[in-house]
Amino acid sequence: MIYFVGAGPGAKDLITVRGRELLARADVIVYAGSLVNPALLEYAGKDCKIYNSAEMTYIEILDVM
Repeated sequence: MIYFVGAGPGAKDLITVRGRELLARADVIVYAGSLVNPALLEYAGKDCKIYNSAEMTYIEILDVM
């Protein structure tokens, strides 16, 4: 399942409860490094694979998805 979680205004404490729960349950997170506060990644589980899409091509992103 793929979910899109909005980062809101960027402050770590302003993410929605549902967004935080989805990040905590995610096996993989692909985030826009140029737009998303990296502090939000602290909500990811310890085994979650995290990718910064700013450093990836479109094809690489699709492959991860």
